[in-house]
Amino acid sequence: MIPAWSAGLGLGFLVALPLGPIGLLCVRSVLRNGFLCGFAIGLGAAAIDVLYAGLGLAGVGKLLDISVLRTALGLAGAVVMAYLGFRSVRSAFRARSAVVDTEGETVQPWEAFRTALTATAANPATIGYWAAAFAAATAANVTDTLADSLAMLVGVGSGTLLWFTTLSIGAVLFRRWFTARMLQGVDLLAGVGVIFFGGVLAYQAIG
Repeated sequence: MIPAWSAGLGLGFLVALPLGPIGLLCVRSVLRNGFLCGFAIGLGAAAIDVLYAGLGLAGVGKLLDISVLRTALGLAGAVVMAYLGFRSVRSAFRARSAVVDTEGETVQPWEAFRTALTATAANPATIGYWAAAFAAATAANVTDTLADSLAMLVGVGSGTLLWFTTLSIGAVLFRRWFTARMLQGVDLLAGVGVIFFGGVLAYQAIG
């Protein structure tokens, strides 16, 4: 079980490592509302990764071969991304130049967790990725038993959470140096970045 958990840990960490839309939202949330919100986003992302990895293991990824379903899910995910990005961009333009405008921006950890669930789930193609990852693990005799498969799922969640915890700690350490204008820039960058990823998702869904 330890090799399976270790393989899942590495996969979960490496998949979460690139600074994608969830990473941008995590940094923004920590700078705005503190470590707990970043950790909550990590929990949300880890929960969806484990769910999608489990669905991939169960063979649900084959449903994505249905072009109509794949396109519909991709476009729905793109809309979710665009909405989250728009919210962040709007926050950037509402921020004051002299002080941090936290009115209406204070987010509780459970809200951050819910946002992470929605944003991470917005890319259903992840199921296909995890299906391929588990197929490779099976071929390498890493997941020979149900216990090994479950251990790998736990490892995936642990790896994802480990990266977002590390990212949140880093954002906390640099938080003191961020001025109101810099926070405004982070909001704008995060918003544009998430909208961009939404556009890529829509392009992939249609293409």
